[in-house]
Amino acid sequence: MRIYNGYATAGNFFDIDKVSLCITKVAAGPFRLNICHTMPPLRPISLKSHSRSILLVILATLIGFCPVDVEGARQKPKKKTTQSVRKKSSSKSRGTSRKKTRKRAKVRVRLAPITALTVLRERELGPGIRYLQYRSNGSRPVIVHVLSMDRTIPGNALRLIKGEDHAMGLERLSDMAKRYDSTSNNELYGVVNGNFWRAVRNTMIGPCVIDGEVVEFNQYKHWTSAFIDVQSKVFIDTIALTGTAKVGGRSYQLASVNRRSDTGVVVYNSYGGNAIPHVSSKEIEKAFHEAVKDSVFQESDSTELALTTELLKNEIARAQREVNVEYPMVKVRVRYLRSPSVNVPFPCQVLSVDTGTVKMPLRGAVVSFSRSVLNGNWPRVGDTLTLTYSTSKHNTTRFMNAVCGTPRLVRNGVAKHEAQTEGSTGRRFIQDNLARTALGVDRSGNRIVLAAVRPDRPEDGTHGATLQQTAQIMALLGCYDAMNLDGGGSAGMVVGKDHVFFDGVDPLTRRLGLGVGMVKLSKILRGPR
Repeated sequence: MRIYNGYATAGNFFDIDKVSLCITKVAAGPFRLNICHTMPPLRPISLKSHSRSILLVILATLIGFCPVDVEGARQKPKKKTTQSVRKKSSSKSRGTSRKKTRKRAKVRVRLAPITALTVLRERELGPGIRYLQYRSNGSRPVIVHVLSMDRTIPGNALRLIKGEDHAMGLERLSDMAKRYDSTSNNELYGVVNGNFWRAVRNTMIGPCVIDGEVVEFNQYKHWTSAFIDVQSKVFIDTIALTGTAKVGGRSYQLASVNRRSDTGVVVYNSYGGNAIPHVSSKEIEKAFHEAVKDSVFQESDSTELALTTELLKNEIARAQREVNVEYPMVKVRVRYLRSPSVNVPFPCQVLSVDTGTVKMPLRGAVVSFSRSVLNGNWPRVGDTLTLTYSTSKHNTTRFMNAVCGTPRLVRNGVAKHEAQTEGSTGRRFIQDNLARTALGVDRSGNRIVLAAVRPDRPEDGTHGATLQQTAQIMALLGCYDAMNLDGGGSAGMVVGKDHVFFDGVDPLTRRLGLGVGMVKLSKILRGPR
């Protein structure tokens, strides 16, 4: 037998003359030998058959009496010597552990800072509006598509597009752009996705205002919003909305808009549907099945939600409860006497007062009260009811649009995301290389930037971005303040009629709740700033 790397198998023999050795059996496999330092060099020999029995007896005796000192055997851990500790420390300092080296390398790649952007493509879409495509530096480069607008040029403006023009509507970004082009007199240059939204019910998360109409009212955690005034100046901050309805000398605090969560006062506008109550179990079931179809895009998403039958049952039950609560409420139908906006009261004329199901008036709203809140003081037809929406900051500015997202990416020129501060702690959402969408403004507030980071493309070696990389990108694009919008499978940008993430025919993409677009207005709006 030849001893190789200290291993010997049954049936192999060697000369043990003048040799001290120990042997043990490891996992019923080969024998692992630990040769003591007194052992002389071994020489291969061949034994006769009558010697085998004698040798086996000697080996068995040695196994019974020799102390076991076998590498890999499960024994009590020996006390570390100073020398072994020193060696281990030296090994760590040299970074010889392959596993730890790989882990450190992975973290370094993921968090590699983006310090430069190279222009790959540039096109002027209109006066003061440009489309650009960038590639970042680094071993894992990022492709960024950018829409840039100078808001000081007359007619240039930001506009929000609601999916299906409904509070719970969803629409693919390209379909949203086509519909806006066909129904609006404004010229749409480009659009990106906006708010995050709740699965199944499809309502926006955080404040959402479109052309002065509040679509979603309630603040979510400490998320950031971008409120946009009449001149398309963008205010990025943590901003909450409150509202009141005044009629008959009394003031009532609003609880929500376009959806009922309790017995408080609710305002429904044109985004709430053609009739109030408007939610049915069939609509919820349809929305659920549509959401299941959209779940194909969750692989690259930053916020996944398991769509289960149990979730569907819960949402249907919740919708039915809302209908049951809403049905007996006192519903005051009103017509606007002035165009709605935020931070400016707008009077309305009472058209009718009823319970049950009522139709949504043109250019108006339905204000829903509980009987206990009114306490017998029902409004009358012809009365003036005044609605007021107010912001927690910049409350003297007349706002026409608002979009919400998370987190803040750039504050006063410093690129540092604020996810934890705003209540987002998910590792995947923060650290993974995902498709991202962001909105920002320069220090003057005159240049507005919409950016969309393309998802991973193995064929050309490009990747998505982490939140911190997205913050760095927005700072490199000249943003003094910036915020993150919905991303992952929802991220996208349409310029003209083309989705910039794809070449050739656009594939089906996820349906979205809101689009943020850059347009040329057919009529220039003027009003107080």
